[in-house]
Amino acid sequence: MLLVVLALVLVLVVFPVIAIWWYAHMIDENIAMRNAEAEAALSGPEPNSDGAFYALLMGSDRRSNKESGRSDSIMLVRVDPKRAQADIISIPRDMMVSISGGVSKINAAYSYDGAAGAIRAVSKFAGVPITHYMEVDFSQMVALVDELGGITVNVPESFSGGNGGGSLKAGTQTLNGEQTLVFTRERYKVQGGDFSRAQAQRIVLTAIINKILDQPVTKWPDLVRQFSKGLSTDMSVTDFLSIGQKFYGKNVTLNTAGCPSYAFEQDGVSYVGVEYEEWQDMMRRTDAGLGPKSTIDIPEPQASNKKLGAASNAESPKDYKELVNKSLNSNSVIGNE
Repeated sequence: MLLVVLALVLVLVVFPVIAIWWYAHMIDENIAMRNAEAEAALSGPEPNSDGAFYALLMGSDRRSNKESGRSDSIMLVRVDPKRAQADIISIPRDMMVSISGGVSKINAAYSYDGAAGAIRAVSKFAGVPITHYMEVDFSQMVALVDELGGITVNVPESFSGGNGGGSLKAGTQTLNGEQTLVFTRERYKVQGGDFSRAQAQRIVLTAIINKILDQPVTKWPDLVRQFSKGLSTDMSVTDFLSIGQKFYGKNVTLNTAGCPSYAFEQDGVSYVGVEYEEWQDMMRRTDAGLGPKSTIDIPEPQASNKKLGAASNAESPKDYKELVNKSLNSNSVIGNE
């Protein structure tokens, strides 16, 4: 979604035709995934999708296609050009799923089989075909946010001495690149562990898109170049432009949500389980273009503070119902005129 908007404005406003071809070729070289197995795992959208499709967005600590990497962020994105809408659903990386005949965390699919494994696992878990894949390198986000002059976000809670020793105060503030990285990675010193980290990543994604839309067009070439350094995808600039043309001049609605889930421990290992009925309802709504809005009533046995603490690595017991109400769902409308 971010590159769609960037590339579209770049082509329509900034460069003449010859420069466009050269620039597009350079960006294509930067973002090319070059992973035949992953591309083979992708599927076309459903015949009755009316132009909408699903993409898998992975946040990773590295950009190579080696299988030894790990993913810290898993997001299922539905792009609906007809409605000028994008729905982003975070999937906990510790979600228990069946992989290769055994039970494991969904993040293990990426560790075992790279991008192709992640595509297959998320597609099966969500029950939808995944048409495109995007992998973003967290470290490149630092330079992009700094290029934007920082982003304004509302940090839900204060933390200190967390992952990498980072600290942030709660409240609305402008973060630089390094602070943004701290915010999106922290899970040990925040109330909901991975749940809170997924929320932070959705907050940052929305803030980056809004900040980009406020930039003068003269800054777009540098932003496109910077963002492309941290992106690997099966899509080309031409693909992004084709999609972007359908969004241009419209008010774009961005819905964000978290997969309805709960934390538990099994055989000494912490997992996240899915609330099946709520998850199915969320996906039905999303697939129908209604957005992933969900109301969730967590059953008491699954609302155990002990279970949540074990799975989130938090230092103190937490109220899971309160966490769900505060951080699972959000909605924003982005003006794109």
